[in-house]
Amino acid sequence: MIEKMRVSDLDQIVVIENDSFSNPWTKTYFEHELENNDISELYVLKEGGEVIAYGDMWYMFENCDLTKIAVKEKYRRRGYGGLLLDHMMKTARKKGCEFIHLEVDVNNEGAIALYRKNGFEVVRTRKNYYEAGRDAYDMLRTLIEADKRRILAIESSCDETACAIIDEDLHVYSSVVTSQIDVHARFGGVIPEVASRMHVEQISTIVNEAVKQSGLKMDEIDCIAYTVGPGLIGSLHVGGIAAKSLAFFYDKPLVAVHHLKGHIFINELIKPLSYPMMALVVSGGHTELVYVEDDDTFKIIGTTLDDAVGEAYDKVARVMREAYPGGPVIDSLAKEGKEHYQLPTPRVDGLNFSFSGLKNAVTQLVKKEEDLGRPIDKNDLAYAFQEVALNTLVTKTRKALDMYPCKSLVLAGGVAANSRLRELMEENFKDIDLFLPPLEYCTDNALMIAIAAVHYLKHNKYADYDLPSQPSMSIED
Repeated sequence: MIEKMRVSDLDQIVVIENDSFSNPWTKTYFEHELENNDISELYVLKEGGEVIAYGDMWYMFENCDLTKIAVKEKYRRRGYGGLLLDHMMKTARKKGCEFIHLEVDVNNEGAIALYRKNGFEVVRTRKNYYEAGRDAYDMLRTLIEADKRRILAIESSCDETACAIIDEDLHVYSSVVTSQIDVHARFGGVIPEVASRMHVEQISTIVNEAVKQSGLKMDEIDCIAYTVGPGLIGSLHVGGIAAKSLAFFYDKPLVAVHHLKGHIFINELIKPLSYPMMALVVSGGHTELVYVEDDDTFKIIGTTLDDAVGEAYDKVARVMREAYPGGPVIDSLAKEGKEHYQLPTPRVDGLNFSFSGLKNAVTQLVKKEEDLGRPIDKNDLAYAFQEVALNTLVTKTRKALDMYPCKSLVLAGGVAANSRLRELMEENFKDIDLFLPPLEYCTDNALMIAIAAVHYLKHNKYADYDLPSQPSMSIED
């Protein structure tokens, strides 16, 4: 929680101040700022009564000076400084300030990185500004808000062809998705060559429909975004070529988005994400635990060593002679199941996952029962498989949060639509800010790519026309 600083906060603040600066302010100086400086406002970021960070801003007509910002040492590099800075800038903008200025030691790399990330630019160097002859950078940032940019995004990484248009405030103008699932279901899985050909047939229609539904003209679109990877190479190519063609013809900047970041950022439709954050990414192609330090820093801390959990669902459904895709089928059957069959819990050290052994155990159990002439109770088998698979996800996620303390937990990917997984997440993570994506946006869609593109634009991450599709792209790239 961010609030105005009080005199009762000063004992904690002075400790942080002394740990943070070689020439710290005294308690008396802080008291003067609070009680006698009419142009000063001081803020604190607290959790449970503990002061995590604090800052001081001087307001002078259309200009303001950031005179102080500091974060308690054990909480640094967790996004708290950015949260406080963002709050102070928004407050300054509401007060009518047009520019915000600060000085920072030229050797304070952490602070400089924070300011640059939030739009500050160095305007000059002030020689011998600090004691002992240290130089300072004058940094400046405008607070004048520009019109919100509009983004047209294309998603074609697998078997959905999709296009969406939003603006930077996440106002949704349109979102159109067409699925090939009925075609691929006949083959028991996605056929890459068929998928790419169907994307070619559908992409122009889908883009035209999204533009039509938005009520906008292409001249009113400011950016073209698309999925660059991971995914099926042929499918990615179709979306990439369509996006590059639009960007070239209409002279728009291009943004190449990581597919899994889209699945994570779609949760912003619920409310703003808070960092640092843990993301459990579960789909037909991925099972990953991702530590998200901020909206531009992703670290994989756990991944599957073989099958993704969604892939395991499909393979188990095939063994049970059920339809593709297996996820919804097994989830539905398990609702009618009960404890009956025993399946082994995957044993993998650390935060990694493995589902091939569980899949093989199901295959062996089915063969054994058939050899004995006993009919398989599909409901009970679905229940047994799902409980083991999903509790493995939950157990590893809890372990990850113990190792990497976070402010929030996000569930992302197609398997996030599983009703039992959503139940287990709500039951086991009541102690953290939990994000469960809207059911209609768990599967692939272009809206998630557009929302992720907002973050790419924030960090000025644009793509060149010669950027290739990247079917095995890591979320850390």
